[in-house]
Amino acid sequence: MKTTNILIPTDFSLESLQAVPALIQQQPGQKFNITMVNFLGLSDSISDLLMLSRRSREYEYVTQEFLDELTRLSREYGEYIESLQTEFFYGNTVALFKNYLEARDINQIARLKQFSYIKLTPMSNEPDAFLDRAKCPIVDLIPYITVQPTKIKALHSTDQLELEQV
Repeated sequence: MKTTNILIPTDFSLESLQAVPALIQQQPGQKFNITMVNFLGLSDSISDLLMLSRRSREYEYVTQEFLDELTRLSREYGEYIESLQTEFFYGNTVALFKNYLEARDINQIARLKQFSYIKLTPMSNEPDAFLDRAKCPIVDLIPYITVQPTKIKALHSTDQLELEQV
């Protein structure tokens, strides 16, 4: 079975992680390499560009709670997920984003339907502006909801039901 490389946009909120089980539910039986990506614009400052490869400041926005949930999902869905990682895309153009997708051999983009991404920094970009124009197959996901069994209170006892059926 071929592994599908998937890009999922994220704002590093726990809600954005709903895309992982939704993807597995929507495409059962497949294996995935999932990259959760946040979109950041590039600065015009030469000093910012020179230090770009050493940046770790953005990773402060990735909370421990998010990483713990990422680990839990990776373990829970281990038979479907080969890798689950986070990255930042630094860029302002669709052409640069297409190169990013090609360099990582991304086969599909999966995004939560009607999800509003929170901007982490003033330099954050809206993912949909890039995704819609990238000419890469997009899967719109409906958040995965687990059905919890509910208890129903009986209005009649079984003795009353037997009497009424006679």
